[in-house]
Amino acid sequence: MSSPSSHPHALRRSALAIALRGILGSAACLPVMAGMAFAEQTQTRHYDLPAGALEDSLNTIAQLAGITLPFDPALVQGKRAPALKGSFAIKDGLDALLAGSGLMVLVSPNGNWMMYPTGDQGGALEVGATVIEGQGMGQMTENSGSYTPTRISAGSKTPVSLRQTPQTVSVITQQVVEDQKLVDLTDALKITPGITVKNTNERIYEYTSRGFVIENIQIDGAAPMSLGTTAGSFYSSKEYNLAEFDHVEVLRGSSGLFGGTGDPGGIINLVRKRPLDTYQLKVEASAGSWDNYRTQLDVTGPLAFDGKLRGRLVTAYNDRQYFIDGRSSSLPSVYGILEADILPQTRLTVGGRYDRISQNGASAGLPRYSTGEDLKLSRSTNLTDSWAYQDGRSQELFAKIDHEFSDAWKVNLTYTRTQDAGLQKRAFNVGGLNPITGEGPTRFGSVARYRSDQQLLDLNLSGKFDMLGREQELLLGADYQRITSRWRGTSQLAGAFGAIDVFDPESTPWPNPPTDKHWIRDYSPNDQTQYGLYSTLRLHLADPLHLIVGARAHRYKFNQEYRELDGGSWVTQSNIPLREPTKVVPYGGVVYDLSDDWSAFASYSEIYKPQQDKLAGPPPGSSVVEAMTGKTYETGIKGELWGGAVNTSISLYYTQRENEALEDPSYPFEAALFSGSCCYLAQGKVVSKGVDLELSGEILPDWSVLAGYTYNHNQRRDDDSPFNSVTPKHLFKLFSTYRLPGVLDDLKVGGGVTLQSANYVSGRVPVLDGVGKPVVVNGEQVSVPYQYSQAGYAVWNALAEYRLDEHWTVAYNLNNAFDKRYYNTVGSSAVGNYYGEPRNHMLTLRGTFW
Repeated sequence: MSSPSSHPHALRRSALAIALRGILGSAACLPVMAGMAFAEQTQTRHYDLPAGALEDSLNTIAQLAGITLPFDPALVQGKRAPALKGSFAIKDGLDALLAGSGLMVLVSPNGNWMMYPTGDQGGALEVGATVIEGQGMGQMTENSGSYTPTRISAGSKTPVSLRQTPQTVSVITQQVVEDQKLVDLTDALKITPGITVKNTNERIYEYTSRGFVIENIQIDGAAPMSLGTTAGSFYSSKEYNLAEFDHVEVLRGSSGLFGGTGDPGGIINLVRKRPLDTYQLKVEASAGSWDNYRTQLDVTGPLAFDGKLRGRLVTAYNDRQYFIDGRSSSLPSVYGILEADILPQTRLTVGGRYDRISQNGASAGLPRYSTGEDLKLSRSTNLTDSWAYQDGRSQELFAKIDHEFSDAWKVNLTYTRTQDAGLQKRAFNVGGLNPITGEGPTRFGSVARYRSDQQLLDLNLSGKFDMLGREQELLLGADYQRITSRWRGTSQLAGAFGAIDVFDPESTPWPNPPTDKHWIRDYSPNDQTQYGLYSTLRLHLADPLHLIVGARAHRYKFNQEYRELDGGSWVTQSNIPLREPTKVVPYGGVVYDLSDDWSAFASYSEIYKPQQDKLAGPPPGSSVVEAMTGKTYETGIKGELWGGAVNTSISLYYTQRENEALEDPSYPFEAALFSGSCCYLAQGKVVSKGVDLELSGEILPDWSVLAGYTYNHNQRRDDDSPFNSVTPKHLFKLFSTYRLPGVLDDLKVGGGVTLQSANYVSGRVPVLDGVGKPVVVNGEQVSVPYQYSQAGYAVWNALAEYRLDEHWTVAYNLNNAFDKRYYNTVGSSAVGNYYGEPRNHMLTLRGTFW
C-alpha cells in the first residue's frame, strides 16, 4: 500500500470558484486516494489493523473500503489510532479509529467522505444529490493507485466484483496506464493477459483471444460497437485514445449475451472518465525515441448549482515519427463530458470526442523470400513512398440518463453516435523475393475514401427483490446498433507494377506522385443492423451459492452492394441483402463462495456470427451460408484477497465453434473482394481449449503486480491442423512496481516482460500477372506455398519514477530493454510482416493539482 506521504494534495473549493478561476490556487489539503470514488457507506468489511499512526490507519481503511477521504494533514499530525479488528461498516470503522481524536467524518448527500474537527461541519458539501452509479461503468480506478478494480461491468452491465463474475475478465486500471505510458487501446491490449495483438496494416491492429478475433467493443457497457479491424469490414479506421477512458475491461470467451454477433474471442468494455465533484487538474508532457512527443491536459470539477453540474475536459496531442523510415503521424484529440443531477434521483450525462488522423508513410509490411525465409531487412525498412498518407477524422456524441426509482431499482438509457471518415493514399509492396532471380516484390498503390456512421441505443432496468427469503437481482434490457458505411477505391495508380529493390528501396522510387481519384470500386450500401432483448437473473440460493441465468433474443440484418466501373458503366459484382432469423443465445453461471476470500465458478456462454461474404452454391451464389455458432465452457477458482487489494484467478476453458464456411469442391471458386464470394459449405469445426492464470493488485505494501499466463491449444476438427497458428501456445505477461521505503519513498521502480512461445504462418499466395491480377490456368488460380516459423521471444520493459514534490513526478520508461529483434506480426511471403519496436525510451513529466 502506498505510504501516506505518497498521496497527492487536494484543494477545497466552491463550485463557483472552480468555474471562474480554473487552475488558480487556494489552500491545499491531503487526500487519502486509495480506493474508488463512490462506495456504499453501509458496506461491511473485515479489518485487522494494528494500533499505529492515525494517518497510516486512515490510509489503510480508505484503500480497503474503496473510498476517497480528503483531510488536512495538520489535523492528524502526531495522533495515534487504536487497533481495529473485526467487521465494520465504513462509517463505523472510521468512527472507531477517530474515537478520542477530536475528529469526525461525514458523508455528504452526494457520497463525498470528508473529515473535520469535532463540531466543525461548516465545510460539509451540500449538493443535495445522491450518487447514481451508471450501468456499465463499474467503479472508477482513477487516483486509486491500484492495479486491480473493486467492481467491473464486463459480462454483467451491473457492477460486480471480479470474484462474482464467472468468466475470465482482465482490467487495465488507470494506474497501469500511467505506469506503462499507454496511449491507445492497442497499447493496453498488448499488456493485457491472454491477448495477442497483430497488425492488419501499419496503424490498425487485430486483437485475438484464445485463437479468435475480438470484434466488438462496448463503451460504458452500452450497446456493442464494431471494432472494424477484421478483413472485409470498412466500418472503422480509428484507434481509441486512452486519454478519454478511466480503465479497460476485457472479457475472454463467448460474449453473445451482451456483445451481439461475433467470434468467441470476447469483448472489450471501455469505461469513460467521469467528472469529479472536487477540482482536479492533471497535466502531462512526454518526449521519447524517434521524435515522439505527447502532451495531455485533464481538468475536472463542479461547475455550478452547488456541485449539481460537473464537467471534465481532456485534450491530448501526439506528434511523432517511428522507427521505420518515412512514417510520421499527428494525432490531436479532445474529449468533454458534463454530468448534471437534474433531479434528486436522476442524472443526465452528455459529452463528445473529436480526433484527427494525419499520417504519412502508409505501407503494408515487409515481404520474405518466396520460400518463406526471412530477408533480414533492417527494422527501419519501409517499402512505401513519401506521398503515401492517411487523413481522417473520428467523432463521437453520447448521452446517458440514469434514474433511481428507489434504493433497489435503477433504469439507464444510453445513446451513442460515432462517425469515422477519411482519405487514404497508399503505396505498398506485394510479392515474395525469388532467392535465385532476385525478383518478385512489386509496387502497388491506390486511393480510397471511407466513411462510417454507428448509432447505438441501450435501455436497461436493474433491481433487487426478495424471493426465497433472500435478496435476488434482475436485469432487463434492449439494445440497437445501426451501421451505415461506404468505401470507394481507385484502380492501381500510374506507376504501379514496377519492381522494388527491397534492399535499397530508394533506388526504385515511384516515378511520379499520383493524383488519380477516379473511383472504380464502390461498396455502397454497406450497412449492418442488429438489435436484441437481453436479461439476466442473479439468484442467491444460499449464503455461499449464487446462480446466474440469462438469455438474448437477437436479430441481424446486412445489406451490401459491391460495384465495379467497367467501360464507363457501373456493374454490380455482388449484392447481399441478408436477414437472419431471430436467434436466442443462452447464458448460465454459478459461483460458490468457498470462504470470505475464495470462490469456485463455472459458466456456459454462446455466440453466433453471420457469414455475409460467403455464398452457397450453385454460382453465382444462391444464398448466404448459415451463421457460425460457438459455445464456451469455463470453470475455475477466483480469489479476492486482503480486503480486495489483490484479485487472482485460475480457469480452464473449452470453446467449440461450428459451421465455418469452407470452399465447396463441387463448384469452381469465384472471388469477390470483401463481398459475396462463391461457393462455400458451412462445415468447418474448431476447438480451442486451455488455461488462464492471472494475478493483479498490491501483493505487499507498495508492491503492485499485474501478471497473467495463458496456455492455448486450438485446432480444426476435420484434419487436426492448427486453426490459428499465430496465437502462441504459451503467453506470459508481467509488470510490477515497487515504491522504495523510508527516506527513498519518493522513488518508484518497476519492470516486466512479455514472453511467448513460437508461432508460425503458412498458406498459399497467388501469382500475379503484369497488371496485378491473379494468374488463372484452367479456371484455377496459380499459387505458391509459403510457411514461416518464428521462435519464441521475450521483450523486457522497465520504469523509474521520482516524485519531485507534492504535485510533480517525472517518469522514465524503457521499452524492449535488451533490443530484441522480432516480428510483432508474421504475414505471408508476399506481404504483411511487421517488426516489433526496437529499444526505445520515454521521459514523462506529470503534474497533479487539487
